[in-house]
Amino acid sequence: MTRGFVSRIAAVLALTFSLASCYIPDNFQGELRLSRYGDWALSYDGDLIYAPILHDYAEGKITAENEEERNQNIYKDLVRDTAIKDLKRSGKGRFHVKYERMGRLAKVQLTALIRRDARLLALKSAEDGTITVAGNGVKPSDAQRMTELGITMKGEFRITTDANVTRHNASEVRPFGQYKVYIWKIENAFSPSPFLQMVRDPDPQRPL
Repeated sequence: MTRGFVSRIAAVLALTFSLASCYIPDNFQGELRLSRYGDWALSYDGDLIYAPILHDYAEGKITAENEEERNQNIYKDLVRDTAIKDLKRSGKGRFHVKYERMGRLAKVQLTALIRRDARLLALKSAEDGTITVAGNGVKPSDAQRMTELGITMKGEFRITTDANVTRHNASEVRPFGQYKVYIWKIENAFSPSPFLQMVRDPDPQRPL
């Protein structure tokens, strides 16, 4: 066994532990509708891959005897989320998901897709009136290891808002009436993670 082979396995193991309880999005269309007052509606239609099980497939740890149980456990973890409106197994830790959720950010709050311990996207409101939307970023070194494990991250994410946006890294911005649509084309794990920051307007009808 060569030193290079051992190093590669160690790197993949490190990735597996760092991605524990993590789902990776793929072949997806996602949209966040975000008002200048902090009301939001999030939708996601695409695949979610449970990253740790891919390593187990690669290492031969998934067998005919345990495959059904292992994938069923992932299914049970996802289906308990009431925001998931449709869930279908696609094989080998991959599930097709339709997700819909809405709410209104409090003055100081953190909310996440899917949830805090398996975060794909975070919405955070702060005391100073800023609201930040941030995807869960992938370091270049981890992106390379994901490629080695056969994990891709391809899709499109949009934020439609009438807010005063102060910072963003969208690849395209389109006008849509009184709104703007910020678009991220995600080609792979090396693509920039979506980021947008806005300043909330006070809502005279619904004070915080």
